[in-house]
Amino acid sequence: MSGTSVTGRDFDAVLFGLDGVLIPRTPGTADRPSAGIEAFPGSIAWVRELREAGLRTAVVTDRADRAAVLACAGLTNLFDTGVDGRAARELRLSGEPGPGMLLEAARWLGVAPARTVVVEDTAAGVAAGGAGGFGLVIGVDRDGAAAALTQNGADLVVADLGELLVAATDDVHRAGPKEHRLLAASRRLVAAAGDHPTDPWHIVEHMYNPGYVEQTETLFAVANGFLGIRGAFEEGKPSFRPATLLNGFHETWPIVYPENAHGFATTGQTIAPVPDGTALRLYIDDDPVTCETTEVREFERALDMRHGVVVRTVVYQLADGRRFRLVTTRFVSLVQRHLAGIRFELTALDGPGHVVISSEMVLHRPATETAAFDPRQTRALDDRALVPDGDRTDGARVIRTYRTARSALRVAAGMDHEFDAEALTHLRTKLEDDRAIVAFEGEVPAGRTVTLTKWLAYHYGPTTDTDLIERAAVTLHRARSTGYPATLAAHHDQVRAFWDRSDVIWEGSPAAQKALRFSLFSVMQATLRAEGHGMPAKGLTGTGYEGHYFWDTEVYVLPFLVHTCPEVARSLLMHRVRMLPDARRRAREVGCAGALFPWRTIGGDEASAYYAAGTAQYHIDADIAYALDQYVRITGDVDLLFRHGAELLVETARMWAHLGFFSERRNGRFVIHKVTGPDEYTTVVDNNLFTNMMAAENLRLAADVVDRLRLESPPDHLRLVDRTGLDDEEVRVWRRAADEIYIPYDEQAGVHLQDDGFMDQAPWDFAGTPRDRYPLLLHYHPLVIYRHRVIKQADVVFATVLLPERFTAVQRRRIFEHYDPLTTGDSSLSECVQAIAAADVGKYRTAEEYLVDAAAVDMADTAGNLRDGIHIASAGGTWMALVYAFAGYRWRPPEPEFTPMLPTRARRLRFPLRIRGSVLEVDIEEERVTYSIRDGEPLTARHHGQLFTVTAAAPVSFPGRYRTHDAGPGSPPR
Repeated sequence: MSGTSVTGRDFDAVLFGLDGVLIPRTPGTADRPSAGIEAFPGSIAWVRELREAGLRTAVVTDRADRAAVLACAGLTNLFDTGVDGRAARELRLSGEPGPGMLLEAARWLGVAPARTVVVEDTAAGVAAGGAGGFGLVIGVDRDGAAAALTQNGADLVVADLGELLVAATDDVHRAGPKEHRLLAASRRLVAAAGDHPTDPWHIVEHMYNPGYVEQTETLFAVANGFLGIRGAFEEGKPSFRPATLLNGFHETWPIVYPENAHGFATTGQTIAPVPDGTALRLYIDDDPVTCETTEVREFERALDMRHGVVVRTVVYQLADGRRFRLVTTRFVSLVQRHLAGIRFELTALDGPGHVVISSEMVLHRPATETAAFDPRQTRALDDRALVPDGDRTDGARVIRTYRTARSALRVAAGMDHEFDAEALTHLRTKLEDDRAIVAFEGEVPAGRTVTLTKWLAYHYGPTTDTDLIERAAVTLHRARSTGYPATLAAHHDQVRAFWDRSDVIWEGSPAAQKALRFSLFSVMQATLRAEGHGMPAKGLTGTGYEGHYFWDTEVYVLPFLVHTCPEVARSLLMHRVRMLPDARRRAREVGCAGALFPWRTIGGDEASAYYAAGTAQYHIDADIAYALDQYVRITGDVDLLFRHGAELLVETARMWAHLGFFSERRNGRFVIHKVTGPDEYTTVVDNNLFTNMMAAENLRLAADVVDRLRLESPPDHLRLVDRTGLDDEEVRVWRRAADEIYIPYDEQAGVHLQDDGFMDQAPWDFAGTPRDRYPLLLHYHPLVIYRHRVIKQADVVFATVLLPERFTAVQRRRIFEHYDPLTTGDSSLSECVQAIAAADVGKYRTAEEYLVDAAAVDMADTAGNLRDGIHIASAGGTWMALVYAFAGYRWRPPEPEFTPMLPTRARRLRFPLRIRGSVLEVDIEEERVTYSIRDGEPLTARHHGQLFTVTAAAPVSFPGRYRTHDAGPGSPPR
């Protein structure tokens, strides 16, 4: 069922049961609310929809702790009143299953039973609704009792209240045409909570699930920013796409156009998996033991985010009844970024066995599956993309080198082993074209555990590097000399240090806390040891988007890193600086002055074959400039700005000055034509607002830094002039262009335009678009999409988030209300931005749902492509959504500003921000916000406009009400 007749025309109020309707029934917890209560997402969404439609709501339960339970679940503000067991006793009402409590709740609300809906999950509850003469009785079937609910008087039975959400139309379209896609996400986040309490530090797979191997290979990947290993089983099967990936290691291929044109990208780049050393195939009495071939009696796999390891435990039972327990521990070192380790522990539980362990390093040849026309996937490389180039063996150690066929890169991949010499012997070492095997065998008596430790080392460089084997040998030798316990402990220390400076505490919802930590952990794995490289869109958890670097890094991930790991942020910005020569060359290719950074790349060249949604996104220059400005302002690192950043700003400003022009038709305003903004469903347009405003910001930054260098560092200014040929007239043009930038605005609609022609396009038929036709880019010809008013991801709305001071509060609200209903969310980059914008205009409930959606993109696979890798930009955007939206943090004013408000699912938020060398902790509680200095000098900031200074010795607190307020029926949210 889609939609419901529960509207203000037919009914005035809805009465909800509690257990089984709003929250799960958990045996043994009655009258003992806990902080871990998770409400049914579908129920929350429908209650909110009812209240926005003007209906009143109440909770009816025989529990005595209704208020405490609602508070623990973050639902208090969703209900006007409630009748519980305590009230029933005081009023001498008959408890459930009679209608007395329901009738009393209707009386408290001031509504007639005939115009009131009752929602219950038990046969007795729906019978009471019928006996009380209520206008509509809805049964919620959580446990296969639909027939009983119907027989006892339910007018309607649903499996989840989310089924009753009104279908999207042009009139009912508050949160975009996703039609509450977030519901599936939220359900996955709280799945099996009754059987397995949520652990906010672990992602746990409690049972062997062969149908989910594609996704778990991504979820259980381990990486450090340079080296990444997907979560395939050590036993080799089952598997989907096992891979070991190195940041920046890629193959190139010629882009072939049936009809070519000047300036089109000519060289494709695709991340190339290197030999995968995770395989430790197990044979007992000469038979293979895998989850596919052997009975699995117990299974658990956990990603331990606190320590940065994946631990898997399997108990296998052989055909004769003997059981063997296998425990594997896997990590990729944050200390030695070229190193990974696997500990393999096998225990014979109740009978002996002859064991062979075949440790392998395999070059997986490309799968036959192709990416079809899904641009999110990767290209299948040629079967001989990597060519064997040499090897060295020494006992249980093997190091092999391969070179790419076209990109002139060489990689050395090595493995070495430590093993229990009393139980295992080295059987043989064997080399094949694509496989190296080091085999061990031994007798394992009952009750005995045998242990094998496998070390993996990876180094790469240009084909001219001749020392790669030696470098891999040094890495392996160091690991063996240090030993497994010490190497793992050093890795744990680095992970702990990351959490010390980065963790966000979310009290009140363990599932939300876990999802948030997974987002931060994913960013850590994608960036922390990426020195000398960029950040692939999927990190190193999969080959999606071909391992390319996009604007994701600067706009979505750097804000988190700038405030928590500034040295990592600096490294990523330096990668862009080193790419400047390629950007200058690309600008010349497309007829521009200055430098134009590639939209997608690995090696520095533009790799996007579709210019309309690639090269035309000139805004990437301004995105990088914006990130550089944020880094310098927050860290105070003027050395980077003066020595490197100034040149980047000059060259990007030159590009904008050449790309645009002062238009007589626009009264001398500076216009920029034939560009594409963040919304890839509207391409090659004139005066995209986001592009124009960001370009103006880029031009101002460049002019300002030139003036600053002239005053503060004349030698650096002289060097800049010498390197770039800069003259003063250029700077004057930049300032004029920034001041005279044209900003499209529609007087009739009273809203800023996404571009000059946006309002001239036909409206998209959202109501007539089935859910399975999203994302639109996979189901409609681009020209069909381009001629309609439909948005892939936030565009004008994003401008209000990045440059809020360029708009009034009234303008920002109007923009959000106009464009949010047109936004499909077909991009995972959208929800986090929409969350920030929604909170900025006071729509906290909408903001919270977008935050949930952003946090669940990968844990719930809402985009449907988790198998290709983690959405790292969305992970970084989740931090932005929490800190910018619900802490109300703004970094662009002279002093940091905060306007905090807790989400309904949170009782407390606490997080650190490193600002100009000091670590500020922000602690948001329901009735108090406290700012304290963990480390460093005093800091001055604003809280809801009030200036304050905080020191290490003197925290500053502001009492107040900081719980998100769900407004009353029909009234706007605060």
